Amino acid sequence: MTTHQPQPPRWLYQAQDAQGRPTEGFVHAQTAEEAMQAIAALQQPPLTQVQLHTSGLYARAMTEMADDALGTLDVKALRQLARDQIEAQENPGLWTTLRQLLRNNRTWLLVCAALVALAVWRQWSPWVQGILVLAMLAPLGVFAYMHRFQRMYQQMLHAHATGDLPRLDVLAQRLARAAERHAFLRQPAWDAAVRMAWFEARAEGVDAAILRLRIHPMRPADEGEFLARIYTLPLATGDHAGFTASLRDLMAQRPGEPTLQMDLALGEARAGHTDEAQRLVDMLQPAMLPPHGQAFIDWVRGMIALRDPARAGEAASHLGKACEQFLGLVRKAPGAWPWPGAGAPKWGAPCLPQCSLWPGTMPSPSGWRCWSASCARAPERGAERRPTPTRAG
Repeated sequence: MTTHQPQPPRWLYQAQDAQGRPTEGFVHAQTAEEAMQAIAALQQPPLTQVQLHTSGLYARAMTEMADDALGTLDVKALRQLARDQIEAQENPGLWTTLRQLLRNNRTWLLVCAALVALAVWRQWSPWVQGILVLAMLAPLGVFAYMHRFQRMYQQMLHAHATGDLPRLDVLAQRLARAAERHAFLRQPAWDAAVRMAWFEARAEGVDAAILRLRIHPMRPADEGEFLARIYTLPLATGDHAGFTASLRDLMAQRPGEPTLQMDLALGEARAGHTDEAQRLVDMLQPAMLPPHGQAFIDWVRGMIALRDPARAGEAASHLGKACEQFLGLVRKAPGAWPWPGAGAPKWGAPCLPQCSLWPGTMPSPSGWRCWSASCARAPERGAERRPTPTRAG
């Protein structure tokens, strides 16, 4: 008897066609390299200026969350979903989401509006008119309901980035309860649990924090997916050697994963291992990283140059470029926060997306909503000035 093999996760990409027109879509792949190969095979002549918007660490989780929220999508719906995600990354905010909502539901809204006008003109029963009005407003009602969870998730990100442990604990519990009712919230709830683990690691040790995550009801069943979220926990206690060891163990399971290679380059640069950091960053292909991956590359090159007084000008140039790109991300998405992690400011994704090396996203009735602050993976400097947190609740 043959066993059903699950389809590889979807990777979002953006590119230009032979006529120079922007295009976007999804391909199925297991790794960034496979995704680039699949994109190259889509058409002839091949697409140019290809940019991936998905990290291999989160591709499957994001695919499953979209499928849980939106169901099975055909080719046309997937293309529209890709456009919505790209638009949400380039112009994040409530108005973009509302515009997508109206555009994606325009047929329903126009038909309902025509029926309401007909009901008023023909003087149908007020009950009929009321039902038609409610039917027309149904997409807005779904949007308002989903927006509650979006705001809850964004507030959780802010609480984590600012070191507000009591608030983070409350919001993490709310997301966990909501995830029991809605499968598409399992990933945000798991994300909140991992962020709580940062505080627990500082107060009780990394091993205790990891043990709690292992028995968490929202933890992913796949061990690789689990390790992909916890390998940064040693940084919560300043254990850079432990971080590097955990990261190398994960890289052994996921060879060739660009986001892990970028993280390791950051860690080696901070530790002063400039030769290894240089080797790692030279191997990276920016197109295989999410859009602002170049900012991390510039940051690593700047840190390497800082070790040599004769290269001070070069260091300033690279670090200046990196900061300019990071600040551009913040201007686009005010929910992105920096933190002193493995040697560079770690910036939250999105989504979802999609927005960063570590995207975090949540679905919306317009198709998909991307958060730019999804993975600020440790508290801000302000949090470090707070008393050592203890587990609340």
